[in-house]
Amino acid sequence: MLLILTSLISNRLTYISNLMVTGMLGIDVRLTASREEFISYSGPKIVYSPQPLGDGLYIQASDLLFQTTFIHHDVECTGFNGVPVLFGMTHPLSALPFDPFAAAFYMVSRFEEYHSHKKDNYGRYPATESIAWKGRFLGIPIVHLWTGMLENLLISHYPGLKVRRPEYRYVPTIDIDHAWCYHGRSFTRTLGGIGRSVMRLKLPEITARLKVLAGLAPDPYDNYDFIESAHESYANFPLYFVLFADYGMNDNNVTVTSRKFTRLLQDLDKHGSVGIHPSLSSGRHLVKFEDEYEGLSAALNRDVSISRQHFLKLSMPKTYRTLMQFGIKDDYSMGYASHPGFRAGIAMPFSFFDIGRDEVSSLIIHPVSLMDVTMKDYLRLSTVESREKIADMIKTIKSVNGEFVSLWHNESLGDTGRWEGWRSVYAEMVKQAST
Repeated sequence: MLLILTSLISNRLTYISNLMVTGMLGIDVRLTASREEFISYSGPKIVYSPQPLGDGLYIQASDLLFQTTFIHHDVECTGFNGVPVLFGMTHPLSALPFDPFAAAFYMVSRFEEYHSHKKDNYGRYPATESIAWKGRFLGIPIVHLWTGMLENLLISHYPGLKVRRPEYRYVPTIDIDHAWCYHGRSFTRTLGGIGRSVMRLKLPEITARLKVLAGLAPDPYDNYDFIESAHESYANFPLYFVLFADYGMNDNNVTVTSRKFTRLLQDLDKHGSVGIHPSLSSGRHLVKFEDEYEGLSAALNRDVSISRQHFLKLSMPKTYRTLMQFGIKDDYSMGYASHPGFRAGIAMPFSFFDIGRDEVSSLIIHPVSLMDVTMKDYLRLSTVESREKIADMIKTIKSVNGEFVSLWHNESLGDTGRWEGWRSVYAEMVKQAST
């Protein structure tokens, strides 16, 4: 066990020390404010305080983890041994020139997002506003590196200390914004689609739609058999996040009350696990989220416990509080649509810490590091360049024994139109990530 002597035992410090020391290093940790207990303890121990509290290994603390309310911090990114760091410290006795616990808490709690007024066109916090982007470490699982520095420090002082890191894990996830391209839509919407194609002089679209509806060609978004076959050799079947919303401008799945759609969901739930993909409009209207949640639960004949926000739209802490209110246990929205990387600086699941309530929640956050649309539409990468980006990401996450969560869409696996060639990219990713 690692004993940490501190001037104040706070919820923030308890949370982040458990995450870094126990969750990432496999070492039991205990906080104490008793100097007598600290002095008498013969095992590994450190002092974590703004000023030294006595002899022993000392890490200077900022005031971030001793606060219980939101107080703005002007955080500067500096460097130590070639690694970007936050919360630089200057005490000559400090074993590290920065506060690793405060830095990690700042990242994983998404402290910077709580009162940011900068939003993109969809109301999302932009990646380019983050300290990770500005400090050029968005592509680095930085919390793992800071934890590694703490590990090296502890082992150098306590050579017999045993570290048990978590094992690398791959979690494939699929978003179903449109279950089918042509099937599953009402007669009115089908006529409307044909009308739009006529007005835009896109006659091949009309031909393709009619062939699919007549059973002469497969629906280009019906790629569920391929998804299942791509994963069955590795026994890591995907999580499917389904948009179960009324028709709207950005929320336009098929008719969610149809029997065909219900059968699809139940079939997918047998080979993987189906979760909710809350619509953009549900973030503004709680009753819409309730309708979507209850509708999907009814279709699956069970309560839904996993989720991912449509368009990866998060509002801190409102989004997570809403999810917990409806019994969601795991969320997979922590990522940026515009950039690959590590929004929370970490590549493993962690509990959501609600800064406003100063408490650890029951909700587990699974960071997303890579999405198909990010590579194709935001970064405009070719399939060759995307393969390289994926390989680098997998290598990075494996190097820190993290969890790689990939985000793909069923429609991008049709190998036709603008997604031609991307099916093989997905198959290659699954192979690399699974072995």
